[in-house]
Amino acid sequence: MSKVLFAISLMSLLACGTGESNSGATGSASDAAPVSAAKAPTADAAKAAAVKQAPVREGQQANTAANAATVRSCIDLVASGKYEEALPRCLESVSIDASNTEVQAALEKAQSETAAKAASGAATDAAAKALGGIGN
Repeated sequence: MSKVLFAISLMSLLACGTGESNSGATGSASDAAPVSAAKAPTADAAKAAAVKQAPVREGQQANTAANAATVRSCIDLVASGKYEEALPRCLESVSIDASNTEVQAALEKAQSETAAKAASGAATDAAAKALGGIGN
């Protein structure tokens, strides 16, 4: 029983030492507002911060236009069946915009068609060598 009284006394002393005006406070964190709570910035302050953090530069706009042209070129080359020419453009396009599903599909098509053409060429070469050896 004395341990319980000691614990209650200690808790009340600790509560008094925290500077709380509540006489029945037990030091519970739920009674106090969080220390890290901050006011939300106003719309004007948010705009000003965005302008300071992300200034638009002419080089960035030119780079964005070049990236868009590369992505479009990848898609157009695959659509026209120029898979070998499209492959490097599509690889670059995926690094520019990995979330673009049209670019991903174009890259997959270019890779599969280029691999199929390479396999077909290798099979043709092997057949030619085999047939060439028969005639000797």
